[in-house]
Amino acid sequence: MKNAVLLLLAIAVVVLAFLLFKCENVAKLQVKHHRKDHNGKVVDTEECARTGQDDKTCVILISYLQGMMQGGLDTAIEVHHKDTIKWIGDNGETIAVQPMPAVDCSEHTKPDKPANGDASLIGPVSGAGNIQVAQVTGNSGNDLYCYKTNIDVNLNGKRTTIDPHLFDEGP
Repeated sequence: MKNAVLLLLAIAVVVLAFLLFKCENVAKLQVKHHRKDHNGKVVDTEECARTGQDDKTCVILISYLQGMMQGGLDTAIEVHHKDTIKWIGDNGETIAVQPMPAVDCSEHTKPDKPANGDASLIGPVSGAGNIQVAQVTGNSGNDLYCYKTNIDVNLNGKRTTIDPHLFDEGP
């Protein structure tokens, strides 16, 4: 009986350590890059925090995006064809992610629709509450373009909007 309890305790410690490791990987600062967009302009990007089968799920914490916005960073998060993007309100926020049209990588207010690309980098958004999910299109016409969305963030009755951007690195 004593050995069974010790075995269960050891398994619980291993599972908790694994879960803690996964959470740290999602929250840590990602690798920075200098990519060129379709016009040859340099875009500062960082890799997405990846999980899931074949690392095709990009997890983006709202607190991380808010920190980027407050810090004045102009860094795009890299995504690839058919990635699943999962936005998570990790401090109790409820969120609503809007479509993601292409924008000029230098001037984020100027539209820049790819000739052979999609109107939005992502398909329909699903989920509710503090988790929203969408899939990046598989259209190669979107490659090397920047995309921007508005995310409505509600916390304790206060609504704010953040507008992070992504960079379609391709396949």
